[in-house]
Amino acid sequence: MQFLTTDQIKQQCRLDLDDSTDDAYLELIGEASEQAVEAHLNRKLYADAVPDEDSNGLVINNPVRMAMLLMVGQLYENREATSELTMKEVPLAYSYLLESYRIIPV
Repeated sequence: MQFLTTDQIKQQCRLDLDDSTDDAYLELIGEASEQAVEAHLNRKLYADAVPDEDSNGLVINNPVRMAMLLMVGQLYENREATSELTMKEVPLAYSYLLESYRIIPV
C-alpha cells in the first residue's frame, strides 16, 4: 500500500492494533481501495509531489485518504456481493469526498 497504513485500516475497521490475524486481507483491501479511488478520480495519486509531466496528477490529501478508508470499511464489513438483508442506496460520503477532485473524460 502506498497511501494507507495497516494501523489506519485497523482503526477504521475497529480492530485491535495488536491483532495481526487479518493483516494480509487488510493489505489486500487497502491496495484495492487505493487503486479504486485512483480509477474513480481518473488521476494518478502521489504521496509528495506531482511530476511535471503529469498534468492531471494529485498529491493525496485527507479527503481522498478518508474516501479510501471508507471503502476499506465497506469491503471489510461486506465480504460478499449479495446479502439477505434489504439493501437500499444511501448517500455516500465516499462520493462527496472525491467528486471535487475527479476528472471526467469527454
